[in-house]
Amino acid sequence: MFGRTAIWIVLTVAFATLPMAVAQELPEGDGKKLIEERCAGCHSLKPVVSLKQSQAAWKELVVKMVGYGAQLDDQEAEVATGYLTKHFGPDASAKPETPEEKIAKQYIDGICSSCHDAGLIRSTQATRQGWLDIVTRMNGLDAGVSQRDVDILVDYLASRYGPNKD
Repeated sequence: MFGRTAIWIVLTVAFATLPMAVAQELPEGDGKKLIEERCAGCHSLKPVVSLKQSQAAWKELVVKMVGYGAQLDDQEAEVATGYLTKHFGPDASAKPETPEEKIAKQYIDGICSSCHDAGLIRSTQATRQGWLDIVTRMNGLDAGVSQRDVDILVDYLASRYGPNKD
């Protein structure tokens, strides 16, 4: 009986840890093996590779992980940073922000976010008229969006957070 129980426990633990042992799909390149061996041993790589950070941000994160105990010497940290930047850096094909988008983001980051969580803004699915009503109502509560910028902000919100078109 003890033998069956021991086998059952071993199999249960083996199957429970199997998903952690499966290597995540990473692009080929100098640094892939290093990332798989030194980073994935402690945590999943999925949230890490979804960050899409600059080289400076990746370097800061790698240094932080070394501080937490990641076994990387200076040269390996540079290789890891280079690999992460190359494969998970900011999307170079993304179009640059327009001046209007920058203005709208400044309002959202400054005025809107001073009272509202960014999640509320992202989860609101409103038409252009709906966003106009919201911004007008917030301006009535002293949000302070200039009349010139109301249209810029409303157009931005409607284009990013309009109703789903499924």
